[in-house]
Amino acid sequence: MKDKRVFKLKTFSRWAKKILTDAQLLAAAKEIGLGQYEADLGGGVCKKRIAMAGQGKRGSTRTLVAKQSPIGIFFMAGRSKNEPGTDFSAVSVAQALLIAEDLQTASLPQIEEAINDGYIEEIYHDN
Repeated sequence: MKDKRVFKLKTFSRWAKKILTDAQLLAAAKEIGLGQYEADLGGGVCKKRIAMAGQGKRGSTRTLVAKQSPIGIFFMAGRSKNEPGTDFSAVSVAQALLIAEDLQTASLPQIEEAINDGYIEEIYHDN
Protein backbone atom coordinates (compact mmCIF):
# COMPACT_ATOMS: atom_id res chain seq x y z
CA MET A 1 0.00 0.00 0.00
CA LYS A 2 2.84 2.32 -0.75
CA ASP A 3 1.89 6.00 -0.84
CA LYS A 4 -1.78 5.27 -0.09
CA ARG A 5 -3.53 6.44 2.99
CA VAL A 6 -6.48 4.55 4.46
CA PHE A 7 -9.38 6.25 6.20
CA LYS A 8 -12.75 5.42 7.67
CA LEU A 9 -15.66 7.81 7.93
CA LYS A 10 -17.10 8.48 11.38
CA THR A 11 -20.34 6.60 10.64
CA PHE A 12 -18.38 3.60 9.35
CA SER A 13 -16.13 3.68 12.39
CA ARG A 14 -19.12 3.54 14.75
CA TRP A 15 -20.59 0.60 12.83
CA ALA A 16 -17.29 -1.32 12.59
CA LYS A 17 -16.20 -0.68 16.18
CA LYS A 18 -16.95 -4.16 17.58
CA ILE A 19 -16.96 -5.99 14.25
CA LEU A 20 -13.78 -5.21 12.29
CA THR A 21 -10.27 -4.28 13.35
CA ASP A 22 -8.08 -1.70 11.63
CA ALA A 23 -5.77 -4.57 10.64
CA GLN A 24 -8.66 -6.23 8.79
CA LEU A 25 -9.46 -2.94 7.06
CA LEU A 26 -5.82 -2.49 6.04
CA ALA A 27 -5.75 -5.99 4.55
CA ALA A 28 -8.98 -5.22 2.65
CA ALA A 29 -7.54 -1.89 1.43
CA LYS A 30 -4.48 -3.72 0.10
CA GLU A 31 -6.74 -6.15 -1.79
CA ILE A 32 -8.75 -3.23 -3.21
CA GLY A 33 -5.50 -1.68 -4.39
CA LEU A 34 -4.81 -4.92 -6.27
CA GLY A 35 -8.28 -4.80 -7.87
CA GLN A 36 -9.69 -7.55 -5.63
CA TYR A 37 -13.24 -6.60 -4.67
CA GLU A 38 -16.70 -7.99 -5.30
CA ALA A 39 -18.30 -5.22 -7.37
CA ASP A 40 -17.40 -1.93 -9.01
CA LEU A 41 -20.42 0.32 -8.45
CA GLY A 42 -19.06 3.13 -10.64
CA GLY A 43 -18.09 6.61 -9.53
CA GLY A 44 -15.00 5.29 -7.77
CA VAL A 45 -16.99 3.13 -5.34
CA CYS A 46 -16.57 -0.60 -4.84
CA LYS A 47 -18.22 -3.21 -2.67
CA LYS A 48 -15.74 -5.28 -0.66
CA ARG A 49 -16.42 -8.29 1.56
CA ILE A 50 -14.34 -8.52 4.72
CA ALA A 51 -14.21 -11.69 6.77
CA MET A 52 -14.79 -11.41 10.51
CA ALA A 53 -12.66 -13.47 12.87
CA GLY A 54 -13.53 -17.16 12.56
CA GLN A 55 -15.70 -16.71 9.45
CA GLY A 56 -15.17 -16.70 5.71
CA LYS A 57 -15.88 -13.71 3.51
CA ARG A 58 -19.20 -15.10 2.21
CA GLY A 59 -20.85 -14.96 5.63
CA SER A 60 -19.24 -11.83 6.99
CA THR A 61 -19.42 -8.12 6.29
CA ARG A 62 -19.91 -5.98 3.22
CA THR A 63 -18.42 -2.53 2.86
CA LEU A 64 -18.72 0.37 0.45
CA VAL A 65 -15.35 1.93 -0.25
CA ALA A 66 -14.27 5.07 -2.13
CA LYS A 67 -11.22 3.82 -3.99
CA GLN A 68 -10.28 6.54 -6.47
CA SER A 69 -9.31 9.51 -4.33
CA PRO A 70 -5.75 10.64 -5.05
CA ILE A 71 -5.31 10.95 -1.28
CA GLY A 72 -6.34 7.45 -0.24
CA ILE A 73 -9.00 4.81 0.24
CA PHE A 74 -12.07 5.60 2.35
CA PHE A 75 -14.31 3.03 4.06
CA MET A 76 -17.74 4.69 3.97
CA ALA A 77 -20.47 2.18 4.89
CA GLY A 78 -20.80 -1.34 6.19
CA ARG A 79 -23.34 -4.00 6.88
CA SER A 80 -23.28 -7.51 8.28
CA LYS A 81 -24.49 -10.39 6.14
CA ASN A 82 -27.07 -11.28 8.79
CA GLU A 83 -28.73 -7.82 8.74
CA PRO A 84 -32.21 -7.75 7.16
CA GLY A 85 -32.19 -7.43 3.38
CA THR A 86 -29.85 -8.88 0.85
CA ASP A 87 -27.49 -6.00 0.14
CA PHE A 88 -26.98 -2.25 0.42
CA SER A 89 -30.10 -0.29 -0.43
CA ALA A 90 -30.23 1.88 -3.53
CA VAL A 91 -30.31 4.90 -1.20
CA SER A 92 -27.13 3.76 0.59
CA VAL A 93 -25.32 3.27 -2.71
CA ALA A 94 -26.50 6.68 -4.00
CA GLN A 95 -25.25 8.35 -0.81
CA ALA A 96 -21.91 6.54 -1.09
CA LEU A 97 -21.52 7.72 -4.68
CA LEU A 98 -22.12 11.34 -3.63
CA ILE A 99 -19.67 11.10 -0.73
CA ALA A 100 -17.07 9.42 -2.97
CA GLU A 101 -17.38 12.23 -5.49
CA ASP A 102 -16.68 14.77 -2.73
CA LEU A 103 -13.72 12.73 -1.45
CA GLN A 104 -12.21 12.42 -4.94
CA THR A 105 -12.23 16.18 -5.44
CA ALA A 106 -11.30 17.18 -1.88
CA SER A 107 -7.93 18.81 -1.35
CA LEU A 108 -5.46 17.57 1.23
CA PRO A 109 -6.23 20.55 3.53
CA GLN A 110 -9.95 19.73 3.30
CA ILE A 111 -9.31 16.08 4.24
CA GLU A 112 -7.06 17.15 7.12
CA GLU A 113 -9.77 19.53 8.34
CA ALA A 114 -12.31 16.67 8.27
CA ILE A 115 -9.85 14.55 10.28
CA ASN A 116 -9.38 17.35 12.83
CA ASP A 117 -13.17 17.79 13.06
CA GLY A 118 -13.65 14.06 13.71
CA TYR A 119 -15.56 13.22 10.52
CA ILE A 120 -12.76 11.06 9.12
CA GLU A 121 -10.29 8.84 10.96
CA GLU A 122 -6.97 7.92 9.37
CA ILE A 123 -5.88 4.35 10.05
CA TYR A 124 -2.82 4.14 7.80
CA HIS A 125 -0.32 6.57 6.30
CA ASP A 126 2.88 5.43 4.65
CA ASN A 127 5.17 8.34 5.54
